[in-house]
Amino acid sequence: MLYINDHLERIKEKQVEKAISMLPSWRREQALRYKHFEGKRECALAYLELCRGLRLEYNIPEMPLFSYDKHQKPCLYAYPNIHFSLSHCKEAIGCFISNAPCGLDIECLRSANETLVRYCMNEKECQQIFSSPNPDAAFISLWTKKEAVFKLKGTGINDDIKEILSQENTKDISILTIPNLYRRYIISVAQYKSDITNTEIQLWK
Repeated sequence: MLYINDHLERIKEKQVEKAISMLPSWRREQALRYKHFEGKRECALAYLELCRGLRLEYNIPEMPLFSYDKHQKPCLYAYPNIHFSLSHCKEAIGCFISNAPCGLDIECLRSANETLVRYCMNEKECQQIFSSPNPDAAFISLWTKKEAVFKLKGTGINDDIKEILSQENTKDISILTIPNLYRRYIISVAQYKSDITNTEIQLWK
């Protein structure tokens, strides 16, 4: 299940302060490390979005503790068979919860700067972006796919960034991309094909 909150502009500073106060101490410390309001907001609300999903899907009422693998990918300490992936940008927060490994990335639309594009895209992808009627959306769409796959594999972004979406690297992977150009963000979810049953979207109300 994919949980999305894309009404961040409605959330005021006092509401964020209240949200942070509700967090367990370890997550509160993480949120407070951010210097700017937006970082604190996104860190707090991403965790609360996970809590919402765990309550709705698994009837887990407590706020979960994370453990981390060797690549610093977070896992649920008390529920190792429940997998999740968090992502956020200034326009939206997302949480994907599954019974199998998954990867989620959300990015705001931004300019397809040629230097950046050529740094992280292969030649075929560069041509796809620069020939698109909307190069910014094409760039962010590919970027979210790449990061979702890296998160699925649990490696973090590495030297394979240009070829991570090659047929060889994604032959066992399914990627769902959801553009929301009205709210200026794009989402991608990556899962192993053998693990997919259904992908539903739950919007924050």
